[in-house]
Amino acid sequence: MELLAEEEKQIVSRNLPLPESVSKVKNDVLEMSAFIHANPELGSEEFKCSAKLVGALKKWGFQVEENYLGMKTAFLAKVGKGEPKVAVFAEYDALPIGHACGHNILGSWAFGVGASLVEEVMKLKSGTLYIVGSPAEEGRGEYASSKVVIAPELAKDGVKAVFTTHPVDEWEVGNYSLGIMRYSFVFHGRDAHAAVSPEKGINALDAAVDFYTNFRMMFGLLSRKHQIVLSAIIKDGGSAPNVIPGRAELWVDMRSEDDGFLQGIFKRTIEMAKNIATVHSCTFDYKPLAPEMKPRKRNDLLDSIYYENATKYVGNIVVSPKEFYERPPRASSDVGNVSQLIPTGHLGIKIGPVGLAGHSENLRDSAITPQAQEALMTGIAIAHDSILQYFRVKDGGK
Repeated sequence: MELLAEEEKQIVSRNLPLPESVSKVKNDVLEMSAFIHANPELGSEEFKCSAKLVGALKKWGFQVEENYLGMKTAFLAKVGKGEPKVAVFAEYDALPIGHACGHNILGSWAFGVGASLVEEVMKLKSGTLYIVGSPAEEGRGEYASSKVVIAPELAKDGVKAVFTTHPVDEWEVGNYSLGIMRYSFVFHGRDAHAAVSPEKGINALDAAVDFYTNFRMMFGLLSRKHQIVLSAIIKDGGSAPNVIPGRAELWVDMRSEDDGFLQGIFKRTIEMAKNIATVHSCTFDYKPLAPEMKPRKRNDLLDSIYYENATKYVGNIVVSPKEFYERPPRASSDVGNVSQLIPTGHLGIKIGPVGLAGHSENLRDSAITPQAQEALMTGIAIAHDSILQYFRVKDGGK
């Protein structure tokens, strides 16, 4: 993607040189980014990329637990000892069209942050840094949304702060996204030939169509105080037009930035399905299609630390937390589950022009440009300085 001169300047310019410890890892970081981008693996199948990250972290001095929590492509890397405990998440899963969410940037960023901090963490009187390899952020495979499982374990282990990032179209600081509940609703009636014995049939598709219509109309009845997304598709509506369908299935998404409000929508949806099934003389059942992703919860301390260091490197083009939180939340991520349990800060790394769409071929191609790799190194420097600052704050400012 061709960049205008001003956009390119915003991506590659730095007001400060990279810290020496970040410069030392640059070659390994860029090689890691290129490797992950050239080897796209779907969620829960990231065997090459997770092995590459594990090997690199071991090389730089981390103790690594592989197959973390029974997930073959997850890992937990550790350096240092004692409190406070800080975690950085690595993501490295791709989409069917490749790294169209830029997780090559995410995975190599986490590695670079960890490798650049090893010596400094080891010099601390007390402090532990974790690099957490989390598969299937995109919700695919048996380890889908793995942070749902990982977050409680980190909280139980005493992790007190999490630093995350994502490639986007602006430099920004903020930790905000929608919670999502994705469910299958199945209506059960009775098959019958539509011409020979229609009286014997119970049309489950009619129930499903009523449910779809009422579910979509519910949007207009809900409070505008919250961000709401209601979407659905009919996955199964029968096998042949001359057979009254005895089974019909829908997949629905419910999203909001407020978890309590989202749970209320879910209960209302179940009650709606129950009433529609009764009207059509059907039964129904429902089940989750993916683990529930919670809304992201903001943390002012980590936001302020991230913002201070981001502006130090790239100036006033960084979208401040104040401005960020005035925007409507976008998308969903299992990082939300982490933020509900552990204070979490988030940095957006600008890798392309404003308007660069996620999950697109443009983002996939942008994620490996020379400009994006320079932005990656800047993002590592920002996180490097921010984590050291956090350790100092928790050590009484020393």
